[in-house]
Order: sequence, then C-alpha cells, then structure tokens
Amino acid sequence: MKHLFTISVLVFALNFMSAQEAYLNVGRNFTSYDYTNSQGEENPTINSSNGASYSLGYIFKIRKKFGVATGLTLDQYNATGGNYVYNYSWDTNYLGLQGMAKYTLLAAEKETEDAAASSSRKGRFAIHLNAGINLNHIISGEQKINGQTFDLTSEDEFKGLFIKPGVGLDLQYFLLDHIAVGLTYHLSKNFAMSSGEEELNFNNNQLQFGLLMSLN
Repeated sequence: MKHLFTISVLVFALNFMSAQEAYLNVGRNFTSYDYTNSQGEENPTINSSNGASYSLGYIFKIRKKFGVATGLTLDQYNATGGNYVYNYSWDTNYLGLQGMAKYTLLAAEKETEDAAASSSRKGRFAIHLNAGINLNHIISGEQKINGQTFDLTSEDEFKGLFIKPGVGLDLQYFLLDHIAVGLTYHLSKNFAMSSGEEELNFNNNQLQFGLLMSLN
C-alpha cells in the first residue's frame, strides 16, 4: 500500500506540466473522532478540535462546465479529551492524494461593450460543486496524556491508508484574466482501509481560502 501511494504521488508530479489550471489552498479542518475500542464501546470524553489544512494541485477542463482536479493534501486531524484523572490530546498530520470531479453551477459573466474585455475572465464570479475521494496516510502524530508524549504513527488505528470521500462548494472570483481567489467548504469522512481491535474514523468539516492560476 505504501509503494502504491508513493507511485501515485510521483504520477501527480509528472502530470503537472500538462495541467490547464493550478491551485493552492490553505485553511482549517474541524474534526471529530469516531472511535470504538476493542469491546465496541465509544469514548464519550473525546472532543472535536481543529488543525491546519493545505492542498496543491491542478485542474483539467473536460467540458465547459465540467473538470477533473488532482492534488496533494496535508491535513491535521486533531482531538482533545479528558476526565477527572486524565487530560489528553491527539495531534496528527496526514499526507494525501486527492481526485475530484468539479461541476460549474453558476458562472456570472461581466457585462461590457468592449469585445477584448468580454473575452477576459477578470471580474467574473463562479460557483462550483465538487465531489471526490482522498487517499491519505499518517506521516507524524503524537498523543499527550498528562504531559507525557506518545508516538501515534505505529498505532494500528492511526496507521495504514485512509479513504476519504467528500463533497463541497467552491466560490471563485477572478482578480485578473489568469488569477482567481476562492473560498471552499468541504464535508468528508475518513475511513480506515484496514481494521483492528480498535476502530477510528474522522468526521471533518474543512474551510479553505485559495489561489487559482491558469497555465495556458
């Protein structure tokens, strides 16, 4: 699985040169843990938390309103918890490969009588619906319990590949003909592809600000 993930990342890097648009997004994840122990019991003391989110990728336009995006992601899925005896937290970093289908719901045209200006995308606004899957793997993580720190990368419920289906909305505004800024909301759930005595999934709400650049 690790070798397959590495090959997929390399393919992403090689295909970058043929992309039509490139994007960079930065934001926050608001995550809750869906955890059950070896007895099938949930832990009610685990609280949701937030962490950083980054994505970098490119977009291929298939048709006027339809495109496909592929990118690399770096996400923190964090949580806190505690009771009268223990005070603990989880801080993790997951590297992912993401594939999404994008559909344009609305593309507002800028009114102008200038023929040259009418062909430019400057000042245009668009709303896109996206849906896709992310494959991600932990690269670092630690659990803190009453001041003590433990490595999570070798723990069965955190390691291995996770698959994350999700849907979202993109709001996009072109500052220039080839450069746009955007705001993205994404709703997803991370499922572990391997199972053990304990089970952990991540419920995630993501908000990102982004920059889009046309490459041709």
